[in-house]
Amino acid sequence: MITKGVGGTYTVRRDNGDRILCQIRGGIRKSGVVPAVGDNVKVSESGDPDIPYVIDDILPRKNYLIRPSVANIDCIVLTFAVVDPVPDLTLMDKMIIICTNLNIRISLLFTKCDLDPDKAEELTGIYSLAGFDVYRSSKDDLFSSSDLARIAPSGIVAFAGPSGVGKSTICNNILENDIMQTGVVSDRLKRGKHTTRHVELFDTPTGFITDTPGFTSLSLFDVGTDYKDVVYGYPEILKSSSLCRFDDCRHISETGCKVLEDLAQGLIDRGRYDRYREEYEYLYNNRNNYKRRIRSV
Repeated sequence: MITKGVGGTYTVRRDNGDRILCQIRGGIRKSGVVPAVGDNVKVSESGDPDIPYVIDDILPRKNYLIRPSVANIDCIVLTFAVVDPVPDLTLMDKMIIICTNLNIRISLLFTKCDLDPDKAEELTGIYSLAGFDVYRSSKDDLFSSSDLARIAPSGIVAFAGPSGVGKSTICNNILENDIMQTGVVSDRLKRGKHTTRHVELFDTPTGFITDTPGFTSLSLFDVGTDYKDVVYGYPEILKSSSLCRFDDCRHISETGCKVLEDLAQGLIDRGRYDRYREEYEYLYNNRNNYKRRIRSV
Protein backbone atom coordinates (compact mmCIF):
# COMPACT_ATOMS: atom_id res chain seq x y z
CA MET A 1 0.00 0.00 0.00
CA ILE A 2 1.24 3.49 -0.87
CA THR A 3 1.90 5.48 2.30
CA LYS A 4 3.57 8.54 0.77
CA GLY A 5 4.17 10.14 -2.61
CA VAL A 6 6.47 13.08 -3.29
CA GLY A 7 7.88 14.19 -6.63
CA GLY A 8 7.00 11.01 -8.51
CA THR A 9 8.61 8.74 -5.93
CA TYR A 10 6.31 6.61 -3.79
CA THR A 11 6.81 4.88 -0.47
CA VAL A 12 5.04 1.53 -0.36
CA ARG A 13 4.41 -0.45 2.81
CA ARG A 14 4.65 -4.19 2.31
CA ASP A 15 2.54 -6.69 4.24
CA ASN A 16 5.46 -7.39 6.60
CA GLY A 17 5.69 -3.69 7.54
CA ASP A 18 8.81 -2.89 5.47
CA ARG A 19 8.71 0.32 3.44
CA ILE A 20 10.26 0.50 -0.01
CA LEU A 21 10.80 3.28 -2.56
CA CYS A 22 9.07 2.93 -5.91
CA GLN A 23 8.45 4.70 -9.17
CA ILE A 24 5.57 3.89 -11.51
CA ARG A 25 5.72 2.13 -14.84
CA GLY A 26 5.23 4.27 -17.91
CA GLY A 27 2.07 2.42 -18.82
CA ILE A 28 0.34 3.57 -15.66
CA ARG A 29 1.52 7.12 -16.22
CA LYS A 30 0.20 7.11 -19.80
CA SER A 31 -3.18 5.78 -18.68
CA GLY A 32 -3.77 8.98 -16.75
CA VAL A 33 -4.28 7.20 -13.42
CA VAL A 34 -2.36 9.02 -10.69
CA PRO A 35 -1.32 6.83 -7.75
CA ALA A 36 -2.67 8.06 -4.42
CA VAL A 37 -1.79 7.47 -0.81
CA GLY A 38 -3.88 4.50 0.33
CA ASP A 39 -3.71 2.71 -3.02
CA ASN A 40 -3.02 -1.02 -2.89
CA VAL A 41 -0.42 -1.82 -5.54
CA LYS A 42 1.65 -4.58 -7.10
CA VAL A 43 5.41 -3.98 -7.29
CA SER A 44 8.49 -5.62 -8.76
CA GLU A 45 12.23 -4.97 -8.68
CA SER A 46 13.39 -2.17 -10.97
CA GLY A 47 17.13 -2.82 -11.11
CA ASP A 48 17.76 0.79 -10.07
CA PRO A 49 19.84 0.91 -6.86
CA ASP A 50 18.49 4.37 -5.96
CA ILE A 51 14.80 3.48 -6.36
CA PRO A 52 14.85 -0.32 -6.31
CA TYR A 53 11.18 -1.06 -7.02
CA VAL A 54 8.55 -0.14 -9.58
CA ILE A 55 4.75 -0.07 -9.28
CA ASP A 56 3.31 -2.43 -11.89
CA ASP A 57 -0.39 -2.09 -11.15
CA ILE A 58 -2.87 -0.16 -9.00
CA LEU A 59 -5.57 -2.41 -7.61
CA PRO A 60 -9.25 -1.33 -7.75
CA ARG A 61 -10.21 1.35 -5.22
CA LYS A 62 -13.27 1.23 -2.98
CA ASN A 63 -13.25 5.02 -2.92
CA TYR A 64 -11.09 7.95 -3.90
CA LEU A 65 -11.21 11.41 -2.40
CA ILE A 66 -9.83 14.04 -4.76
CA ARG A 67 -9.26 16.65 -2.07
CA PRO A 68 -7.45 15.61 0.01
CA SER A 69 -6.05 12.99 -2.38
CA VAL A 70 -6.46 9.70 -0.51
CA ALA A 71 -7.77 6.31 -1.64
CA ASN A 72 -9.53 3.50 0.22
CA ILE A 73 -10.54 5.58 3.24
CA ASP A 74 -12.50 3.76 5.95
CA CYS A 75 -13.32 6.81 8.05
CA ILE A 76 -12.83 10.54 7.70
CA VAL A 77 -12.69 12.86 10.68
CA LEU A 78 -13.82 16.29 9.49
CA THR A 79 -11.96 18.64 11.81
CA PHE A 80 -13.02 22.25 12.38
CA ALA A 81 -12.22 24.72 15.16
CA VAL A 82 -15.09 26.43 16.96
CA VAL A 83 -13.08 29.68 16.75
CA ASP A 84 -9.70 30.81 15.43
CA PRO A 85 -10.35 30.18 12.58
CA VAL A 86 -14.12 30.68 12.50
CA PRO A 87 -15.72 27.42 11.29
CA ASP A 88 -16.82 27.42 7.67
CA LEU A 89 -19.93 25.25 7.91
CA THR A 90 -20.54 25.48 4.17
CA LEU A 91 -17.17 23.82 3.62
CA MET A 92 -17.98 21.22 6.26
CA ASP A 93 -21.33 20.37 4.67
CA LYS A 94 -19.74 20.09 1.23
CA MET A 95 -17.22 17.61 2.61
CA ILE A 96 -20.06 15.67 4.23
CA ILE A 97 -21.92 15.51 0.90
CA ILE A 98 -18.85 14.24 -0.94
CA CYS A 99 -17.87 11.65 1.66
CA THR A 100 -21.42 10.37 2.10
CA ASN A 101 -21.72 9.75 -1.63
CA LEU A 102 -18.41 7.85 -1.56
CA ASN A 103 -19.66 5.66 1.31
CA ILE A 104 -16.94 6.96 3.61
CA ARG A 105 -17.88 6.81 7.29
CA ILE A 106 -17.90 10.30 8.82
CA SER A 107 -17.10 11.63 12.26
CA LEU A 108 -17.02 15.33 13.12
CA LEU A 109 -14.43 16.83 15.46
CA PHE A 110 -14.65 20.35 16.83
CA THR A 111 -11.37 21.65 18.27
CA LYS A 112 -10.41 24.55 20.55
CA CYS A 113 -13.65 24.05 22.46
CA ASP A 114 -12.10 25.63 25.55
CA LEU A 115 -11.92 28.97 23.70
CA ASP A 116 -15.70 29.18 23.26
CA PRO A 117 -17.64 26.47 25.15
CA ASP A 118 -21.02 27.95 24.16
CA LYS A 119 -20.19 27.76 20.45
CA ALA A 120 -18.90 24.23 20.91
CA GLU A 121 -22.18 23.25 22.54
CA GLU A 122 -24.19 24.90 19.76
CA LEU A 123 -22.31 23.17 16.95
CA THR A 124 -22.37 19.82 18.72
CA GLY A 125 -26.14 20.13 19.10
CA ILE A 126 -26.73 21.01 15.46
CA TYR A 127 -24.77 18.10 14.02
CA SER A 128 -25.75 15.57 16.66
CA LEU A 129 -29.40 16.36 15.90
CA ALA A 130 -28.64 15.80 12.22
CA GLY A 131 -27.42 12.29 13.06
CA PHE A 132 -23.62 12.60 13.07
CA ASP A 133 -21.08 11.32 15.58
CA VAL A 134 -19.56 14.47 17.05
CA TYR A 135 -16.43 14.75 19.17
CA ARG A 136 -14.80 17.67 20.93
CA SER A 137 -11.19 18.50 21.62
CA SER A 138 -9.61 21.21 23.77
CA LYS A 139 -6.15 22.25 24.92
CA ASP A 140 -6.28 20.10 28.04
CA ASP A 141 -8.34 17.28 26.56
CA LEU A 142 -7.08 16.49 23.08
CA PHE A 143 -8.66 13.90 20.83
CA SER A 144 -6.61 10.78 21.60
CA SER A 145 -5.80 7.26 20.46
CA SER A 146 -8.62 5.91 22.66
CA ASP A 147 -11.08 8.21 20.89
CA LEU A 148 -9.74 7.00 17.56
CA ALA A 149 -10.20 3.37 18.58
CA ARG A 150 -13.88 4.04 19.34
CA ILE A 151 -14.71 5.58 15.98
CA ALA A 152 -12.43 3.47 13.77
CA PRO A 153 -11.08 0.24 15.23
CA SER A 154 -9.29 -0.56 11.96
CA GLY A 155 -8.43 0.70 8.48
CA ILE A 156 -7.40 4.11 7.11
CA VAL A 157 -8.55 7.20 8.98
CA ALA A 158 -8.03 10.63 7.41
CA PHE A 159 -8.22 13.92 9.28
CA ALA A 160 -9.39 16.66 6.92
CA GLY A 161 -10.38 20.30 7.26
CA PRO A 162 -9.03 23.85 7.07
CA SER A 163 -5.52 24.83 8.11
CA GLY A 164 -4.98 25.99 11.66
CA VAL A 165 -7.64 23.86 13.34
CA GLY A 166 -5.16 21.52 15.03
CA LYS A 167 -5.19 18.42 12.83
CA SER A 168 -1.42 17.96 13.07
CA THR A 169 -1.44 18.48 16.83
CA ILE A 170 -4.13 15.83 17.21
CA CYS A 171 -2.31 13.34 14.99
CA ASN A 172 0.90 13.91 16.96
CA ASN A 173 -1.05 13.25 20.16
CA ILE A 174 -2.48 10.01 18.76
CA LEU A 175 0.96 8.84 17.60
CA GLU A 176 2.60 10.08 20.83
CA ASN A 177 5.32 11.62 18.71
CA ASP A 178 5.90 15.04 17.12
CA ILE A 179 5.96 13.67 13.59
CA MET A 180 3.95 16.43 11.95
CA GLN A 181 4.78 20.12 11.93
CA THR A 182 2.21 22.36 13.58
CA GLY A 183 1.39 25.99 12.84
CA VAL A 184 -0.66 28.94 14.00
CA VAL A 185 -3.52 31.02 12.64
CA SER A 186 -2.60 34.15 10.69
CA ASP A 187 -3.56 37.28 12.64
CA ARG A 188 -4.15 39.19 9.42
CA LEU A 189 -6.15 36.62 7.44
CA LYS A 190 -7.77 34.88 10.43
CA ARG A 191 -7.17 31.50 8.87
CA GLY A 192 -4.63 28.77 9.30
CA LYS A 193 -1.25 28.57 7.67
CA HIS A 194 -0.47 25.41 5.70
CA THR A 195 2.00 23.26 7.64
CA THR A 196 1.18 19.81 6.20
CA ARG A 197 2.50 19.74 2.62
CA HIS A 198 1.67 16.20 1.58
CA VAL A 199 -0.47 13.22 2.57
CA GLU A 200 1.29 10.42 4.44
CA LEU A 201 -0.03 7.35 6.25
CA PHE A 202 1.29 6.56 9.72
CA ASP A 203 0.88 3.24 11.52
CA THR A 204 -1.38 2.94 14.55
CA PRO A 205 -1.96 -0.26 16.57
CA THR A 206 -5.12 -0.97 14.55
CA GLY A 207 -4.54 0.69 11.18
CA PHE A 208 -3.33 3.97 9.73
CA ILE A 209 -3.99 7.68 10.14
CA THR A 210 -3.15 10.59 7.93
CA ASP A 211 -3.11 14.31 8.41
CA THR A 212 -3.95 16.13 5.19
CA PRO A 213 -3.10 19.58 3.82
CA GLY A 214 -5.65 22.17 4.89
CA PHE A 215 -7.91 23.93 2.40
CA THR A 216 -10.44 26.74 2.52
CA SER A 217 -12.53 26.23 -0.63
CA LEU A 218 -14.22 23.36 -2.42
CA SER A 219 -16.58 23.14 -5.40
CA LEU A 220 -19.12 20.32 -5.59
CA PHE A 221 -19.47 20.97 -9.31
CA ASP A 222 -15.74 20.53 -9.89
CA VAL A 223 -15.67 17.14 -8.13
CA GLY A 224 -18.64 15.90 -10.15
CA THR A 225 -21.45 15.95 -7.59
CA ASP A 226 -24.94 15.63 -9.10
CA TYR A 227 -27.72 17.82 -7.70
CA LYS A 228 -29.71 14.70 -6.79
CA ASP A 229 -26.90 13.59 -4.47
CA VAL A 230 -26.83 16.73 -2.30
CA VAL A 231 -29.58 15.45 0.02
CA TYR A 232 -27.44 12.47 1.10
CA GLY A 233 -25.22 14.89 3.00
CA TYR A 234 -28.24 15.94 5.05
CA PRO A 235 -29.64 12.81 6.73
CA GLU A 236 -32.18 14.84 8.71
CA ILE A 237 -33.62 16.22 5.44
CA LEU A 238 -33.47 12.80 3.78
CA LYS A 239 -35.42 11.30 6.68
CA SER A 240 -38.19 13.91 6.43
CA SER A 241 -38.30 13.68 2.63
CA SER A 242 -39.71 10.14 2.75
CA LEU A 243 -43.01 11.69 3.91
CA CYS A 244 -43.19 14.34 1.20
CA ARG A 245 -46.27 14.34 -1.05
CA PHE A 246 -44.24 13.97 -4.26
CA ASP A 247 -41.41 11.52 -4.89
CA ASP A 248 -39.48 14.13 -6.87
CA CYS A 249 -39.87 16.90 -4.27
CA ARG A 250 -36.90 19.25 -4.23
CA HIS A 251 -37.77 20.59 -0.75
CA ILE A 252 -37.63 24.17 -1.97
CA SER A 253 -41.20 25.48 -2.22
CA GLU A 254 -43.40 22.47 -3.02
CA THR A 255 -46.86 22.13 -1.49
CA GLY A 256 -47.01 19.31 1.03
CA CYS A 257 -43.27 19.17 1.56
CA LYS A 258 -42.60 17.44 4.88
CA VAL A 259 -39.09 18.93 5.01
CA LEU A 260 -40.47 22.46 4.96
CA GLU A 261 -42.98 21.55 7.66
CA ASP A 262 -40.24 20.13 9.90
CA LEU A 263 -38.10 23.19 9.19
CA ALA A 264 -40.92 25.49 10.34
CA GLN A 265 -41.29 23.45 13.53
CA GLY A 266 -37.56 23.71 14.32
CA LEU A 267 -36.91 20.00 13.75
CA ILE A 268 -34.34 20.84 11.06
CA ASP A 269 -31.63 23.43 11.64
CA ARG A 270 -32.20 26.54 9.53
CA GLY A 271 -28.51 26.97 8.69
CA ARG A 272 -28.18 23.38 7.52
CA TYR A 273 -31.32 23.72 5.40
CA ASP A 274 -30.13 26.98 3.83
CA ARG A 275 -26.82 25.35 2.88
CA TYR A 276 -28.67 22.37 1.40
CA ARG A 277 -30.84 24.68 -0.68
CA GLU A 278 -27.90 26.78 -1.86
CA GLU A 279 -25.89 23.78 -3.07
CA TYR A 280 -28.92 22.02 -4.56
CA GLU A 281 -30.05 25.06 -6.53
CA TYR A 282 -26.54 25.83 -7.77
CA LEU A 283 -26.01 22.29 -9.07
CA TYR A 284 -29.58 22.07 -10.40
CA ASN A 285 -29.22 25.32 -12.33
CA ASN A 286 -25.92 24.09 -13.79
CA ARG A 287 -27.08 20.53 -14.53
CA ASN A 288 -26.83 20.97 -18.31
CA ASN A 289 -23.25 22.19 -17.99
CA TYR A 290 -22.56 19.17 -15.80
CA LYS A 291 -23.92 16.78 -18.45
CA ARG A 292 -21.81 18.43 -21.17
CA ARG A 293 -18.77 18.22 -18.91
CA ILE A 294 -19.33 14.50 -18.28
CA ARG A 295 -19.73 13.77 -22.01
CA SER A 296 -16.45 15.53 -22.78
CA VAL A 297 -14.41 13.47 -20.31
